[in-house]
Amino acid sequence: MQSDQEASRGLNILCIDGGGVRGLSSLIILQEIMRRAANAGAGGAVHPHEYFDFIAGAGTGGISACMLGRLRMPIERAIAEYAKLVEEVFKDKKIIGPYMYKGSKLHSALKTMVRGATGDEGEMMNEGREHDECKTAIFAMARRNLNASQPVLFRSYTIASNPGPDCTISEACYATMAHPDLFKSIEIVDSSVSQSFVGGELGCSNPIAHVLAEVNRVYPNRQVASIISIGAGHARTIQFPIPSRWDRTQDVIVMKDMATDSERVAEEMVARFEGTSGVYFRFNLNQGLQNMNYGSWERLGEARAHTMAYLRKHETNQKLESAVRASMERRGTVSTKHVAGNILRGAYVTKRLTGSKHCPAPTNFYTGNEDEKSQVITCISGGQNKLHVCVVYGLGGAGKTQLALSVVERTWDEWDHIIYVDSSSTEAIEKALGEFGTTKKIGEGHKDVISWLESCGEHWLVIFDNVDTPSTNIQQYIPRSARGQGGSVIITTRLPDLASLADGPGFVCHLSSMSQADATALLVKIASLGDPCPSDDDIKAAETLVQPQYAVYIQDFGCLPLAIVHAGAYIAYLPGMTITESRSLFLTQRRRMLEAYNELPITAKLDQRGETVYTTWRMCYDQLKPKSRQLLWLIAYLHHDGISVDIFKRAAREMLTKTYPLPLTDLESQAYSHVKQYLSTFLDSDGNWDTIKFTEVMADLKSYSLIEFDQMNLTYRMHVLVHDWAKTVVPQTAELAIECAATLLSLSIDLEEDAESLAFKRQLGLHVTMEPTGETHTTPLDFGGNIYW
Repeated sequence: MQSDQEASRGLNILCIDGGGVRGLSSLIILQEIMRRAANAGAGGAVHPHEYFDFIAGAGTGGISACMLGRLRMPIERAIAEYAKLVEEVFKDKKIIGPYMYKGSKLHSALKTMVRGATGDEGEMMNEGREHDECKTAIFAMARRNLNASQPVLFRSYTIASNPGPDCTISEACYATMAHPDLFKSIEIVDSSVSQSFVGGELGCSNPIAHVLAEVNRVYPNRQVASIISIGAGHARTIQFPIPSRWDRTQDVIVMKDMATDSERVAEEMVARFEGTSGVYFRFNLNQGLQNMNYGSWERLGEARAHTMAYLRKHETNQKLESAVRASMERRGTVSTKHVAGNILRGAYVTKRLTGSKHCPAPTNFYTGNEDEKSQVITCISGGQNKLHVCVVYGLGGAGKTQLALSVVERTWDEWDHIIYVDSSSTEAIEKALGEFGTTKKIGEGHKDVISWLESCGEHWLVIFDNVDTPSTNIQQYIPRSARGQGGSVIITTRLPDLASLADGPGFVCHLSSMSQADATALLVKIASLGDPCPSDDDIKAAETLVQPQYAVYIQDFGCLPLAIVHAGAYIAYLPGMTITESRSLFLTQRRRMLEAYNELPITAKLDQRGETVYTTWRMCYDQLKPKSRQLLWLIAYLHHDGISVDIFKRAAREMLTKTYPLPLTDLESQAYSHVKQYLSTFLDSDGNWDTIKFTEVMADLKSYSLIEFDQMNLTYRMHVLVHDWAKTVVPQTAELAIECAATLLSLSIDLEEDAESLAFKRQLGLHVTMEPTGETHTTPLDFGGNIYW
């Protein structure tokens, strides 16, 4: 049985690629890891079967895994046995026949190796007993079912379902080595049924994805400390050979060369673990072995020399140090469930380390906002006996949560306690704090936790995420002090008014749009998930699509992170769709593309949140006051920038005396009546403009970050996508809504020609030349028979 102490340790996982003779480099790299671990531990030699909980491999990597794990060889002996094996098997090539080497010689050499290690050449692969020692799995392919590159596992341990073939160690090793170009397949009889197997390197030369799925199956609900994946040198550049009558199998060989390019899988793993540092470590030579044939046994010395040169590189040294540190500390960082695949498609990866740190990690595709991250880190770091409160506010979908989670990840080791609080409601806040109190045995209610934080003397961080409801009194949940090491609070919100809770102006981070470079990188990254090498045209299309200066003409993303992620996921999901092709669709069917994210299958979604940007803003709209909603309807058909109070103030003043030379149509009359009625609500009993009333309505819109105030130009502006979304909530017909906006502008224009009046009219340029689609044109609008620019 597994002890509690063993169950709490993070797992160490080792995966070794196949690669023929080149596989010697994998063992030499592992030897260096073992040497460093022994030096750091000061406890004598360290053997892989003692150091790792799970060892796996395919092809020659499967042979290495079996020697190290199932046969429990020290690394030095494994290297010697490997060299002996490949020389014995590969030194003689067959002159004729479909296979290049003799299968009988391979099987004989494997039996000799097993007999030398165990005394019995017929030793079974499955040990047939339960134990908590290192487990081993090696991979082969069923010859009659090569579809989807689904391998068969030969295990040293027993599982309840789909256990795999029950065979000897030598048979399992032969199966993983039996590449169809090199050796005859092997027939293994299991339960009176014969099955044929070929090498695991055919479509599974880097089995790391299958290994992590198996680890989750064998160790459910466990945490992983380190994953070390070792390649056998980059595969040679794959080229299609010039056809020749002698090359009757070259097309098949090219296909198999592609399948054995393990770096493709390695790149997928980098993407999977991009948001989780210090867990996954990949080692692989990038020079020296590209042209070394599978069976070039005479070049073993050359392989060793290139590997030693690789180990001397500064970058490799740093990575080795990190891998040894993570594997020796055995701190559970990521759950086995997440390493099995949920990091790539899940929004959050839960980190549970020692102590009481519990917080989601940022999504693995989060990028950018480096200046803002640095600002927040500076705000919450340092200062004993002090409490720091930092407020991150901005429009829904601007990336506030991801910014906060990235800051937590970067400062993780600074804190004794991290508490992540879903602050979408009062109930959610009190529940999260109460659960922390129960776990720490410091009380059952949120008040007990707040008191404990004020007096515990340890370094803590609390993240109040998504404080978006004005009725939530978040201040009552913030500790009033922090003794000893001090504490910090991060608040993410759409409510700018909460900035008053920050320690000062420097502790307020306003998050709006991403930079053009960050937005471009994010779009290309998401939309190219199925194609790691986007074309130059796609990159240029992405740059054009997110450039703010094109907003006047094409109402683009406005560099809003959530919109970019959802649109990119939609592009990635559609077969054959590229960023270049999607650009024209986005310009004409923007809402449809962004809302379509909701309809994607769960496997195609990149997060677990249930809203798109439009539904996020709709929740804000539902909380607006009636007057504020009406103002939003009018603004929806003005230009998104340069919205001045003067437009409404002048229109309210002029409507009392305004006359038109031509009779109004029914539509114009209806719009005039609607606008006049609304503007009248901002006039006092004497007919004067009430600035306070109007400012209060604008403040309501601003309180949900639906509109911003431009301090430089003393006007309001709206994000281009919010501006587009606002049209969807207008209850009137589009024709009437457009006419209302035109009437508002018409009323604001007087016939005076003084400097102030002329300056105001010039400022109306963008609004007057707005098309209903949001684009500008060069023809002046006709407002009730009067033409104005």
